[in-house]
Amino acid sequence: MSKVGVRIEGVDQVKRNFDYLTRGIDPAAVRVLKAVAEDVKEEARELVPVDTGALRASIRLITTAKVAGNITRVGVRAGGFVINPKTGKLVDYAIPIEFGWSKKAPQGFLIPAASKKAVPIIRGLIKEVAAITWRFR
Repeated sequence: MSKVGVRIEGVDQVKRNFDYLTRGIDPAAVRVLKAVAEDVKEEARELVPVDTGALRASIRLITTAKVAGNITRVGVRAGGFVINPKTGKLVDYAIPIEFGWSKKAPQGFLIPAASKKAVPIIRGLIKEVAAITWRFR
């Protein structure tokens, strides 16, 4: 009776490659998302309706390092942190401007700005992941 044996070589290298890939994806994704979020912020500032300029001034980039595990939050926020010169109060009307209310139609600025950047986000992530995977070929 003959015996057949199988020997697998290179498993350690495959594991190292996967470790390298997973360590590289998170920072690459954050880089892409920060760059695109900056573009979304600028686009939103162009699209937002302006009366006093307070709402425009309140549009800002937010980055929270490591919310949970490997999750890093990157985004664009509007409202708060800026005083409206007409009312003397914090800007608290970003949501009604974006979505409208009973007396006013929506004047979206954040969602349209983000929608324009959906494809660049995907392209940027693909490019970064491809660059990471190319390094260990």
